[in-house]
Amino acid sequence: MEANIVIGRLWCEGKLATAMESDDVADWVLQQRLLELMDINQLDAARFKQAQSVYPELLNLRLQQAQPNSLKRGDILADCFEAASYFSTESHNIAELDDNAHLTLQQAFYSHFNRFWLALHQLMLLQPGHKILVDVAVATPVFCPDLPAYELALQRRSLCHCIEYYGIEFIAAYLHQLRPELIAYLADRLLYQADELQYLLQLLSQWQGNEVLVSRQDVIDYLRDKLAALS
Repeated sequence: MEANIVIGRLWCEGKLATAMESDDVADWVLQQRLLELMDINQLDAARFKQAQSVYPELLNLRLQQAQPNSLKRGDILADCFEAASYFSTESHNIAELDDNAHLTLQQAFYSHFNRFWLALHQLMLLQPGHKILVDVAVATPVFCPDLPAYELALQRRSLCHCIEYYGIEFIAAYLHQLRPELIAYLADRLLYQADELQYLLQLLSQWQGNEVLVSRQDVIDYLRDKLAALS
């Protein structure tokens, strides 16, 4: 299942905040928590120590994000545009790539991920309404996402930023570009009140985008179950 919806459900179930799984699962949950936390200071001491051992580079990235940045605006924009080049609204282009092309693109993206993450974070602070943030939020990676799915983490962060900045109406404005699993993620992570879930259900009834790994009906059923649990 696509990582976006998996991460959303982990947040909904509280596992990213409290679970103490073992072995590979625990490491993966910690990795996603490092990517999902809005404030790295929310990481408890035990997990901070674990992150120093297991994911030192990712931890350092989040710590660096919390510090003042000396990047020039032009450099920030250049890095953001480069990051956006790994996302596309033309989903049919992805299907035309062979496995080697997917792998090459993924490796190239991952080699620059830290730079992209910091640049987009700075752009959110300096120009929160910049269109490049919208482009990353609503497009599809130009290569097939695979764990650890940093490309999807970058997209989720941009999407949450856009909704916080523009409001829930952002979803309606870009409805047909959003994949169903992203809407399910939002329902778990950001828009989980009854009126918000009803709004998402109403939008999904009109959705005419491209299904990738999760169908529209699956997400509709999932949101209905969440709504029923609140009543």
